[in-house]
Amino acid sequence: MTIPKDFGYTDDHELLRKTARRLFSAKCAVSEIRRLADDDIGFSGELYQEMAELGWLGLVLPESVGGADLDTLSLAMVLEEMGRCLLPSPFLGSVLAALAIRRTGGDDIARRWLPDIVTGKTIATIALSEPDASWEPESVRSRAERTAGGYALSGTKTHVMWGQHAGILVAPFLENDERALFAIELPRPGVTIEPEVCIDGTRRTARITLANARVDDSARIGGDSVEALRWIHTIGFVMTAAELLGCSEAVLSITRDYANERIQFARPIGSFQAVKHPIVNVMIDLEMTRSLVVGAAAALDHEPERAEMLSRMAKASATDSCLFACDRGIQTHGGFGFTWDCDVHFYYKRALWGAATLGDGRHHRRKLAEILQDLEA
Repeated sequence: MTIPKDFGYTDDHELLRKTARRLFSAKCAVSEIRRLADDDIGFSGELYQEMAELGWLGLVLPESVGGADLDTLSLAMVLEEMGRCLLPSPFLGSVLAALAIRRTGGDDIARRWLPDIVTGKTIATIALSEPDASWEPESVRSRAERTAGGYALSGTKTHVMWGQHAGILVAPFLENDERALFAIELPRPGVTIEPEVCIDGTRRTARITLANARVDDSARIGGDSVEALRWIHTIGFVMTAAELLGCSEAVLSITRDYANERIQFARPIGSFQAVKHPIVNVMIDLEMTRSLVVGAAAALDHEPERAEMLSRMAKASATDSCLFACDRGIQTHGGFGFTWDCDVHFYYKRALWGAATLGDGRHHRRKLAEILQDLEA
């Protein structure tokens, strides 16, 4: 398969974008972000249910489990709009968990787990990180030991998105030195969930410890799943990149408006080269990232053999460009930019979280060098 030459945004994509932007503008203003950042729960259950009713939790899932069966670009566009408004929501974790179940399990497994996730009845999450481990899918140390009628799961998972609110945890374990994916219903005996102190107050994470937690055979949803895990990581790269792209767009808009409004020496500060040139650089980086995100989304649907390379490129670009945009945004706001009242610091914290999730720019450039070396060999 090859990416179609006319691939790009369609009228349906634009309608989806306008719907998402309109919903988030009405329900996720900055004042609401500030409120939820200090809230014990941290997200709006009402808005989450509304997104489920719009079908967004199942955008790329098949209709047989209640999904909309749309393309990956549609999902990336929704994540971009979420990043633009810094939506605090378990959406990303639920979607990645659902995609992992669909990718690794059969039809019976999908019909068991996915309808409740798609309708918003159950919040799901995925655990791809462990203490002192790499961002790569091979780095799994948690163990699954065979028992009568099931498994005993042991290990620690860190930085689990909204783990304290999840009813389903999807996570990889080692079973006889082979990686297997399990879908674990929560809460359950042997599983301890501790909220982590996260740099981004709009994105809650948890450390989940399993100590001989017993599950039955049906919890095992995938066999030797290195390739499946690699695919899950790959689509995770694209989705986090899309969200960071939305963050960069918002920071660019905030910074540009401030530069046009702030008067210094009887002129808007945006008229000075030292201010406007960095803003232009942010815009250039943003458009390059957008092209990479669109290309990676296209590859996931049409050229899966190129998807990992393009997705890593998108994640590296999105991470670096968002951090740069936030840095320039804070500097442009001067002393005000370092205060709690400036909204840019919320985006900077999301950028730092995005860099630490599924690999930062340096990590992905190193892996890209290895991929390109293998292609040349």
